[in-house]
Amino acid sequence: MNALDVAVLDIDGTLLDSNYHHAIAWSRAFREHAVPVPVWRVHRALGMGGDRLVAAVAGDEVEAQVGDSVREQWEHEYDAIIGETGLFTGAGRLLQGLRDRGLRVVLASSAIPRHAQHALDLLEAEEVADAWTTAEDAEESKPAPDLLDEAVARVGGGPAVMIGDAVWDVRSAAARHIPTIGLRCGGTGPDELLRAGAVAIFDDPADLCSRLDEALRRAVSGMADRVPGTPG
Repeated sequence: MNALDVAVLDIDGTLLDSNYHHAIAWSRAFREHAVPVPVWRVHRALGMGGDRLVAAVAGDEVEAQVGDSVREQWEHEYDAIIGETGLFTGAGRLLQGLRDRGLRVVLASSAIPRHAQHALDLLEAEEVADAWTTAEDAEESKPAPDLLDEAVARVGGGPAVMIGDAVWDVRSAAARHIPTIGLRCGGTGPDELLRAGAVAIFDDPADLCSRLDEALRRAVSGMADRVPGTPG
């Protein structure tokens, strides 16, 4: 585990039980614009940036015509229910466990700042994290690796592991040869996360806490598979 210096954690769906709230908020926003998008399709796109989501689930024409308006309505809809979201069991314990093992912890949120702040407050981020990001810190959203680059840079760089719940987390990390530990609690199936390249899958933060040393060993092993020219 000494081969790892940084743990980068997604927030929504990974530490905060909010993915289904986001899916409902997006669905309501689309409905306000007479665009019929089933909730399951929205859910499958969660984890990519909101700037990409409208086109991904409703098409380029909808994005061109009402994309910004849909995003504005989504913010309003999510604001109305954000108080119903809460941390997954073990979220704070996971962050402390990573710090206890000598890793610098970065919360790589791609949420807009005021939505990210809600989670940061619940996590008491100033006590358990070394740095964090929001959507404003990346030029391109996930699955582009910009946010991950910024997250690692904020703690001075070093070998990192990603912890996330969406295939977009895995793909973003893979672009930088960073192994990802996947969590099921965001609603993505383990097979899909593994196919995307995750090195290990756990149910939620509490499950990962209970096997954290095992998970980090698998991440270190996964690093060797991802970095060209590395033995083993």
